[in-house]
Amino acid sequence: MADTAPDSLRILLEILAEPRRRYALYHLRRHETATVTRLADNVAGWMNADRSEPLPAESHVRIYTDLHHTDVPKLSAAGLIRYDEDEERVETAEFPDVFEKLLDVTLEFDSSQT
Repeated sequence: MADTAPDSLRILLEILAEPRRRYALYHLRRHETATVTRLADNVAGWMNADRSEPLPAESHVRIYTDLHHTDVPKLSAAGLIRYDEDEERVETAEFPDVFEKLLDVTLEFDSSQT
């Protein structure tokens, strides 16, 4: 997704609008590969960072389900990740420069909120 046309920018911004996808991308940018289960654990950690008590188990299951059925396919369709469905393994693709910059901005924002 190296194209930076207005439609491409809209897609990138839509991707970053969802916290689960941002948190998953932060993890993948740092580690390059993960299982969907590991991404769900990491996303749950981000979502739990400002809470005084742990996320309920059903919330963790919902995060995994949303990642598996919605977020990972959307990231794959945008060309930001590669997804091996058989092994439920996700790895980063090369991010467009503009996306790297946007991800830096969202990471700084999200980090300041916890």
